[in-house]
Amino acid sequence: MYSLDRQTHLYLHIADELRSRITNGELRPGNSLPSERTLSEQFEASRITVRRALDILGAEELIERRRGRGGGTFIKSTPPTVQINRMEGFLPQLRDRGRTVESQVLATDLVSAHNEIADELRLEPRSQVFRIVRLRKVSGVPMLIEDSYFPINIAPDLLDQDLTGSLYELLAKRYNVRPAHKRETITPEIPTSWEKKKLQLRPNQPILRVKRTTFERNDTAIEFSRDVLRCDLAQVEIVTAPSQGT
Repeated sequence: MYSLDRQTHLYLHIADELRSRITNGELRPGNSLPSERTLSEQFEASRITVRRALDILGAEELIERRRGRGGGTFIKSTPPTVQINRMEGFLPQLRDRGRTVESQVLATDLVSAHNEIADELRLEPRSQVFRIVRLRKVSGVPMLIEDSYFPINIAPDLLDQDLTGSLYELLAKRYNVRPAHKRETITPEIPTSWEKKKLQLRPNQPILRVKRTTFERNDTAIEFSRDVLRCDLAQVEIVTAPSQGT
């Protein structure tokens, strides 16, 4: 039997127990949880108490409820961890983990660089640059919108190439332009209605807005990008190298 204190906070104990089963692998992504009735019997709790525990796990994005035929409560896949400071970016890391990565080109154009783009690419204002907008999907789910700008002198026929693969690999192989380091800023924001539609976001779901400038080894700027990332599909990790003398 549970103590009075445990009865009073039983829904927290149920949430803790189920969370532990998920994190230790006893319950795996895609597995269904027992019914509320079964959990009520197992924990000697009311269904209302069990439902409160499940609400906690749902808020933590550990479980999801599905309606209709084949419905129930299921363990969600744990979002993979990606290192934001690795040169190749998010998606090649996910591909290395066995995820299917697709690219859909939404727009390409030759445009005039306004002040921010010109400053980041170290060009004169109104210089001509290539713009490439792509939607990146992971295992069929929209994850990232890339809005990238490239100086035309580094890749004069860039827009004539296949732009559905890695643009960094394309720059290296065709133009001998090799990205060496980058500078990024990340800001949590509310998406625009267009971004919400393209990324298939829930109402009030936030995004991460990432601004990135990429350089060659000689510090020549070769790309400026403004990306929109769904932050529920990956855990972002930053790894720093040991400083000299440590």
